[in-house]
Amino acid sequence: MLLFLKSSSSQRNVIAFLIVCAIVVTSTTVGSAQEVQRVASLSKVQSSRAAASKQNKYTFIMFWKNQDEATKAMWSGLQQNLANKKETTTFAAVNTNDPAEAKLVEEYGVSRAPMPLTLAIAPNGAVTGSFVKKINADYIQQSFVSPAKARCMLTLQSRKMVLLCVSPDGKPASLQGVQNFKEIPCYKDVVEVVSVSATEPAESAFLKELEVPANNKNATVVFMAPPGVMVGMFNGNVTHKQLIAELQKAGKGCGVEGCKHCKE
Repeated sequence: MLLFLKSSSSQRNVIAFLIVCAIVVTSTTVGSAQEVQRVASLSKVQSSRAAASKQNKYTFIMFWKNQDEATKAMWSGLQQNLANKKETTTFAAVNTNDPAEAKLVEEYGVSRAPMPLTLAIAPNGAVTGSFVKKINADYIQQSFVSPAKARCMLTLQSRKMVLLCVSPDGKPASLQGVQNFKEIPCYKDVVEVVSVSATEPAESAFLKELEVPANNKNATVVFMAPPGVMVGMFNGNVTHKQLIAELQKAGKGCGVEGCKHCKE
């Protein structure tokens, strides 16, 4: 299973997030009364997922339609491989024909997907793995990602752009060009700024995956757009006009409505 798909061009390496099953995750802000009502309406598996999130655990959900050999094998594989990961994971099985879990099936858009299908869901709600018919220990291990990677994945799955700001020394990078871009009215609600330190051990594999230069003395900005477009990688002194120019080059591939012709 690949979480990133890499290809090269004469201009630059292109790194695209694999948006698992074309899932779109949306988030809303609700009041306390609405939150109580929402929690009360959660299905059994939705409640389990919510509880796991609060405990900083991953949730593995196996969707199935028929109790055939493939379904039995996948369920057995999940149980065996997660048996020693109870402190960090939880898992459940969902029959896509179960009316009680209809909202969950709709949420992940899996009603017509090949079955059985297991999704790995990070504590923040990002889908970090998708496995059809087969699953093994290596696939499961690849589903565990760093906090910054999970945040970037969730943002892209929410059809928003990501400006990943990598500081070289662990100090928060204050990048004027990024800030100016974020303040543009037609971009401010469709872009998320994610900050990470190049010295953070937990993020080293993610930064290597993105091919962020190692031992860079200056800040680096990685610009990504849905569904998985690498808009570009820049030095920390990049201006908002340069970011806009690169985004316009990406055209409709950026996945954000109107981004190509957004005016300052």
